[in-house]
Amino acid sequence: MLKKNISIVLFILGVSLLTGYCFHGSYPPMLPSTWNGNEYDAKSLEDNSEQSKLHVMVMYHKTSCKHTALRLYCRTKGPLFWDPAGAFATQVRYLGPAARHNRDFATKRYMDLERREDVISEKVPSLNQYLDWRRIINTHAVEIFEFNITDSEAEELYAILRYGTERSHPKGRFSTKAIGLTCGLSVAKFLHRFAEDIVEVDTVFFPHNLAKQLYNRDPDKVIIYRDEHLSFYIPSENHVE
Repeated sequence: MLKKNISIVLFILGVSLLTGYCFHGSYPPMLPSTWNGNEYDAKSLEDNSEQSKLHVMVMYHKTSCKHTALRLYCRTKGPLFWDPAGAFATQVRYLGPAARHNRDFATKRYMDLERREDVISEKVPSLNQYLDWRRIINTHAVEIFEFNITDSEAEELYAILRYGTERSHPKGRFSTKAIGLTCGLSVAKFLHRFAEDIVEVDTVFFPHNLAKQLYNRDPDKVIIYRDEHLSFYIPSENHVE
């Protein structure tokens, strides 16, 4: 298993070197230029107790995509946050680009939360709390794709993310634990395998390639965080026939 994981990491590093990882001219780069944004109130990001929702987040640092995470709100079971191969709520101080220049960014905030297999199911951070942490570690932009889902869809996704699946499951074994650099791949594979009735996506490696697909999968709303400013877009109002 260790040799397999090492091989996967080496393969990913090789792909990254060959492709120059993922550098873009602007951020968030996949937002259609014809879409018009509207001001968004941070309070609107809080959970609505009457509506189950799936949020897929793609993060950017300046001109490169950096991370993908997923948050689920199930009206009957509550929220759940999946941070595949991420650093949120870990016991290791953040040592990213911002921390190298300013030790205040090596934050201990939210480290008291408990992760299990990259999932937080108790004291789950709100979208606002997660964006606050992303701001602390110098994230410049976040795309939040919002999908309104039924309670039964939310309950099924909640069970899969909370407990994983065994080989006997109709769609095979699944674990939320991810190895480094595979956040985008992990979320894309999860959506492809278990959320095809909500959003159909192909399995891709880079976060920005997942974002590119999600813009074309009719999310109920796309919320953009850009340098501490929030705006939102309603796809149905922007589609051009």
